[in-house]
Amino acid sequence: MTKAISIGGTWRFERGRCWALLGDDGAAKSRLCRIVAGEEPVPRGMSVEMDEGMEGRVRLVSFAQQRAAARKGGFLQARYYSLVDDAGPGDTVADVLSFNRVFDVNPFEVGRSRLAERRSYAAARRRIMPLLRLRDLMDRPFLALSNGETRRVLLAHALLSAPALLVLDDPCAGLDPERRDELKRLLDTLAAQGTSLLISVRHEDEIPSCVTEVRYLGRERWECRERWECRDRRDHRDRRDREILQGHPATQGHPATPVVELRGIRICFGRRKLFDGFSWTVRRGEHWVLQGPNGSGKTTLLALITGDSPLAYANDVTVFGVRRAPGTELAKVRRRIGMVSPEQQSYLGLGADELLEMALRKKPDLLLLDEPCLNLDVAAARRLRSRVAHYLSSRPDCTAICVAHRPDDIPPGFGMSISLG
Repeated sequence: MTKAISIGGTWRFERGRCWALLGDDGAAKSRLCRIVAGEEPVPRGMSVEMDEGMEGRVRLVSFAQQRAAARKGGFLQARYYSLVDDAGPGDTVADVLSFNRVFDVNPFEVGRSRLAERRSYAAARRRIMPLLRLRDLMDRPFLALSNGETRRVLLAHALLSAPALLVLDDPCAGLDPERRDELKRLLDTLAAQGTSLLISVRHEDEIPSCVTEVRYLGRERWECRERWECRDRRDHRDRRDREILQGHPATQGHPATPVVELRGIRICFGRRKLFDGFSWTVRRGEHWVLQGPNGSGKTTLLALITGDSPLAYANDVTVFGVRRAPGTELAKVRRRIGMVSPEQQSYLGLGADELLEMALRKKPDLLLLDEPCLNLDVAAARRLRSRVAHYLSSRPDCTAICVAHRPDDIPPGFGMSISLG
């Protein structure tokens, strides 16, 4: 449970300045982001001041927006139902980034022409599309995007309205190392072009060089500290994590029984070839890390295993010795699988820690962890990793697959890895 915290003091935002928020309490940082963006009332004892012309020109990008999209468009497993002609379910990226969507315009309204806004939008579009590499995504269904691709589209949606202050709540969550570096370079470019930034991050290495001030969320109040002091605190927590979680080595001498068998997997979405002859065998008691850049197909592979993707029936997929085929009873297999994923977080509105407890309550024989530390603050992520490690140590025959983009998000004991892309 998140501890109550008083967010007080005067927060002054000036043009050309960039701020970063650090601290263990992720919920409090997210709340501050919503307050600054005007999506939550300013609490008593706190004031938010901005330079002239910035008021009303603040945009927020957060994981909560992905949750809203999931509830509006349906469960995000819709991404697996994209048709081969790229028609897919729901709105395309081009729809999401249209002028009417960005400025919330009713296309049937009769009123002002919005000529100035349209010119500003067109100029921003010419500048932003290449920066975020979105041209190849425009015809794709929005719900069919990977988590990293979705984040880029939401960022573009915010930037197309030419905000004076861009508020980013944990923007690096779910991004692979290359995409994180790309995002930091993009934020440096935006700052150089005059956009002020407020960025909430979990890790100090996610702070772009454009940041001019780092604020740390202490236990009882907001404190402004130097960056090196924050690093010392983080290093201390990392050492404590290693002491708490040591003694959970990778499983040795795995039994030969296959749990997951993927043979010659071939998957294409329109002209995009995701897999062409991919094979992978996971045996009982093995703990695998599934790696690869955003959009390389990691979540799609997990969907083949769980049966969420109908493409499992068009490929050679065997789980617990049961090959996927029309008429196969899926429920018996699924009862033996526990899972934590961003899709579940989005649709069910639950945190990863809550989803993990639900999964472990089933005493699964196969545990699938898709970005398990996504949206967790430092302390909660540490507890989740410890919980997974203790469960796997108590169940040496349990098989586990973990998708994570940061080494420090991987629970101890995962000694095998496979890379995509």
